[in-house]
Amino acid sequence: MALAGLTSEFQIYYEKLGTGAPLVFLHPSGMSHLVFKYQKELSQYCQTIFPDVRGHGRSSVKDPESFTIWDLADDVANLLDHLLIDEAYICGYSAGGSVAQAFVQKYPHRTKGLILSGGFSQVSTFALKKQFQTGIRLAKNAPALLNQILVSTHSNSQQDRKKMLEYHKQSNPKTWERFYRESFMFNCTDQLKEWSFPLLFLYGDRTEYMHPYRRIYTKNVHPRAKFIILNKALHQLPIKHYKSFNAEVKRFITGTT
Repeated sequence: MALAGLTSEFQIYYEKLGTGAPLVFLHPSGMSHLVFKYQKELSQYCQTIFPDVRGHGRSSVKDPESFTIWDLADDVANLLDHLLIDEAYICGYSAGGSVAQAFVQKYPHRTKGLILSGGFSQVSTFALKKQFQTGIRLAKNAPALLNQILVSTHSNSQQDRKKMLEYHKQSNPKTWERFYRESFMFNCTDQLKEWSFPLLFLYGDRTEYMHPYRRIYTKNVHPRAKFIILNKALHQLPIKHYKSFNAEVKRFITGTT
């Protein structure tokens, strides 16, 4: 049975489907839970939870210019409290991975496992720095254009594009800028050796600019971590390569529960 609504305490919108092991999906700046449209089918195997990050979509925000990445991690913990869930798998896509990593860093006792799609423990390469700087500039000066760019690269049909464009107009662009800045500054590389929970890292083989981050993880996390490189794939794995992505996530969840 599907469940959707706002948490009463802090007005985070979420959708929940399925039963079993909880799996929370966290989207990047400027997007919403709609980016995980194709992950709903995973509700056949586990309890899938899709929140809108504060200030995005239907989630509210009190001060869009002062929250930290740790506040966003607390939002996830509060959402789990609201749903009476003690621990969960956390899946972060792109900059959503910064929130996911902040959560597992602050709440390791509530972490069943971490999945990162196109993840990075810090923004340290020229290519990714430029991407973030562009995102910050567009969020500040041309949010409508940023919305169009993000939607066009994260949809598979005209219908999906139209739905996402309209839905994201509810967001507060100042929150997008802040989220970009917080993810840009986030750095947990020195803490990677402390992680003992199950880990899954997914990358596209055609995103060479992300592979330095894969090597950082490979060097620092425990040897039981799983690294998957999807063939003929770019960065948008949950959308453009959802069949392979979902198969790997299902294999990881069913193999570690």
